Amino acid sequence: MSYSVSSASPMREEWICTWLSSSQPASGDTFPFPSDIPLINGGQTLRQSLRISLGGQKLRLIFSNRYGQQPMVIGESYISVSDLCGVLPVTFNSQTGAIIPAGGTLCSDEISLDIPSLSVINLRTYLPEPIPINTFHWDARHFSLLEPGNQAIREEAGDGQKISSRLLVESVQVQPKAACRTLVVIGDSMVDGNGVEMDTYGRWTDILAERLMSENIAVVNAGQSGSRLLKDGVGIATLSRFERDVLQQPGVTGCIVQVGLNDIGLAGTALDPDSPVPAATVLINGYRQLLQRAREYHIRMTGVTLVPLRGAGEYGIEHFYQPEKEIVRQAVNHWMRTSREFDAVIDSDLLVREPESISRLSAHYDVGDHLHLNLEGHLRVAQSVPLTVIRAD
Repeated sequence: MSYSVSSASPMREEWICTWLSSSQPASGDTFPFPSDIPLINGGQTLRQSLRISLGGQKLRLIFSNRYGQQPMVIGESYISVSDLCGVLPVTFNSQTGAIIPAGGTLCSDEISLDIPSLSVINLRTYLPEPIPINTFHWDARHFSLLEPGNQAIREEAGDGQKISSRLLVESVQVQPKAACRTLVVIGDSMVDGNGVEMDTYGRWTDILAERLMSENIAVVNAGQSGSRLLKDGVGIATLSRFERDVLQQPGVTGCIVQVGLNDIGLAGTALDPDSPVPAATVLINGYRQLLQRAREYHIRMTGVTLVPLRGAGEYGIEHFYQPEKEIVRQAVNHWMRTSREFDAVIDSDLLVREPESISRLSAHYDVGDHLHLNLEGHLRVAQSVPLTVIRAD
C-alpha cells in the first residue's frame, strides 16, 4: 500500500464547510475527564457517520492530527451514503492511504458526488498500525465503532467497540452548485448538545440547519463541551480557536456565539479552584475581541444570552451556581440585549428560563441536570433564531 504525505490542498472560494467537529487535545491538564478514546493496536477499522448540512456536486474530507506528537498512518478509507451511492474510495493524491503529519491536517482528494443536503455520510477508515490518539472531539453525540480487521470496504457494521468521541475526521467541505454560505455556531456544551439523545439530530443547530437549508446556508457546529470564552480547560477557549473554527473555514459569512457560562460557573469549582469569578467587563472585552476579528473578515456576528446556572435543583458541579455569579450572568445578558454591538441577538435566557424565577431554568426545558436543555428546549431555541443572523433587516 502506498501513502500520501501531502498537507491540505489550498482552499478555493467555491468550497464551503458543511460539517465540522472541533478538534481538542486528548490528554494533559486541559482535559480532566475520561475521554473514551480506544486503544489503537493496528489492524482495526473505525466506522463513523456524520450528517452534512448543505449538499453539493463534490465533497472532500479533512482529517486531523492537530495535537499529535508524531505522524499518524491511516490505511484505505471509503464512504457510502444510504439510498444514494454504494462504496466510494477516499484518496489522497490518488493514493489509498495517507500519513497525517504531526500537528497538522490532511485533505482528501475531491470526490465527485451529487450529494443532497442533510445526507448522512458513512465513513470507514482502516488503521493498519498502532497509533496514539492525541486529537479528538469529546461528547460527539454519535457513537462510532472500532472493529477488528480491515472492514473499510464493507458497508454493514459488524461487532466492535462503541466510542462516544469523534476521532480522525474534522470537517467536510462541499462544492455547491449554486451560491451558498456557511454559518458557524461556536460555543460550549449548549452548542455541542450535551444532554441530547445519542445518535439523533436534536441539537438546536441541527434543527436550524434544516430551517436554513432553503436559504442556501450551511449551519455547522463548532461547539465544545466545557469550552469557555477566555481560557482553556475541559475545552479550548473560544478566543483561542476562533480563527481555526470560524475565520479559516471556507464560505463563512456568519457566526453565532454561545459561550461564557462556563467562565462564570466553573470559577472556584473543583475544575478551576484558583480562578476568581470574572467580572462582566472582562467577559465583555472577550466578546469584543471576537467581534473585532470577525469584522475584519466581514462576518456577521450573533450573540446568544447565557441561560440560568441552575434549575429546580443545583447543577452537579459544587459551587457552579453562587449569587455573585448570577450577578455577572445578568450583567452580561443586559449588555448583549442593549449594546447593539452584535449584529443580532438570540435571547436564549428569556426563551428557557422560569418566568416566575428568572435565575432558574424552566423545568419544561430541563434535560434533568438543571443546566442543559432537553429536546423541547433545543426546538424552542432553533425556532426562535431570527433571520437577522444571516442578513440585515
